[in-house]
Amino acid sequence: MRVLIRADASPTIGSGHIARCLTLARVLRQQGSHVAFACRRLPGHRLDALAAEGFETFTLPDVYPDEDPQQAIESMLPWQADIEALDALLAGHAAFDWIIADHYGLDHHWQTAARRWAPRIAAVDDLATRRYSVDLLLNQNLSGLSANYAPLLPEGCRTLLGPRYAMLREEFVCPAIAIKPKARRVLVNFGGFDAAMQTHHAMLALQDFAELEVDFVAGADNPAWTQMQALAATRPHWRLHSFVGDFQQRMTAADLFIGAGGGTSWERAALGLPTICIAVSNNQQANGEVMAAAGAHVFMGAREQVSVEQLRDAIGFVVDNVYLRQSLAERSRQLVDGRGALRVAAALGGAVLKLRPATLDDAQLLFDGRNAEAVRRWSLDTAAIEWPQHLNWLKASLHNPQRLLLIAEADDGAVGVLRYDLRGFEAEVSLYLLHGRFGLGWGRALLARGEAFVRAHWPQMTAITAQVLPGNRPSLNVFRDAGFTQSACAFTKVLKDHRDE
Repeated sequence: MRVLIRADASPTIGSGHIARCLTLARVLRQQGSHVAFACRRLPGHRLDALAAEGFETFTLPDVYPDEDPQQAIESMLPWQADIEALDALLAGHAAFDWIIADHYGLDHHWQTAARRWAPRIAAVDDLATRRYSVDLLLNQNLSGLSANYAPLLPEGCRTLLGPRYAMLREEFVCPAIAIKPKARRVLVNFGGFDAAMQTHHAMLALQDFAELEVDFVAGADNPAWTQMQALAATRPHWRLHSFVGDFQQRMTAADLFIGAGGGTSWERAALGLPTICIAVSNNQQANGEVMAAAGAHVFMGAREQVSVEQLRDAIGFVVDNVYLRQSLAERSRQLVDGRGALRVAAALGGAVLKLRPATLDDAQLLFDGRNAEAVRRWSLDTAAIEWPQHLNWLKASLHNPQRLLLIAEADDGAVGVLRYDLRGFEAEVSLYLLHGRFGLGWGRALLARGEAFVRAHWPQMTAITAQVLPGNRPSLNVFRDAGFTQSACAFTKVLKDHRDE
């Protein structure tokens, strides 16, 4: 699979768009996909860092003709100029399977035009404020309600909404941090740029807490860097960093986090790290409020409304209240499990999933897959199958014209198995996923791709049925989401009336 990501970074935009897309890009590359980035060369761009990681990069101009340099940031871009510049860069390159736009300045005009390079377009969004011409939309925020997007999306667009899809690095799939009776270590970070100087603001609020050890990660380009250096030099328990390569480890060691409401919110939630959050941009406000309502962090509001005294009072309250910190940790961990990037990758890969008929060469794959405990638990027959019995079944299946046995494959190997048994005008489907593919959304992709395959193979078929055990809630949800109608634990999807033939 070939994927192009269109995102930018600058002191005004921040680095969060690139950061979350980079996490997804790493997962996709591990799974065998080719990933490229197209970014403008704005101040603070990340093109060099992306190239250093081995990703193909396409450099777009920092300013387009007739564009005010002061507006070449996060406002709506001159989409025609952006498309033309990208067109020149992509000339002679192979087409992409997906283009992902993570940019508030690109709307349905750009997305429609970008289909010249890929048949599928995805958008990563936080706002629900403009029209989209996409096949997939991701909003990882707790406030990303489907009702907000309904009038903005084309028919048939798939949505991935909520922190279940928060794109975090793999080290955040980990145990929760320990909540100590008394908070001793604090970590402060307001993003890669902190143009609003909230790190300095937090320093002023923390001056009276001499017993706390504090790490401030601010970025060397922080506009208050000189003032912060002077303050940190007078306090032996303070450490000021322009960059750290072990941010996750520092989060794990901290008892309290003070920071913004961007992508780091989900990293903190996955760790169960108690947090005092301040929104440093408008797009962080709604999510900050909803997370606070869920009990996942202490939200102070927009930065303009938070005084040093208010932040100082909040720090004192949280540091001294172990029960509050325990509650914040538990509630935040309920929101995020750290596997969001894998789920997004599965949604992208599922759209181009390849199906092929099984052969005798797949005997071991099918044997191991069917006998896996997670598969047998929800099978109608839960007994382990013996190898001779399995081989006889497979040979008979491959020679049965009323049965289709299919293997689903992604770039990094087999994903799952589909079996269709035709009885009259109806086919009964059963499926299972292979090791490492559970809980990521691959089942939906198997059903969608399998339906297209079986309809072409048996054009006379009018419906697909399935049997699911009552306790197998993930499978029940998969069939419902795939358009099947449930009757007890039997599912049916009507394709056409055979009398119309």
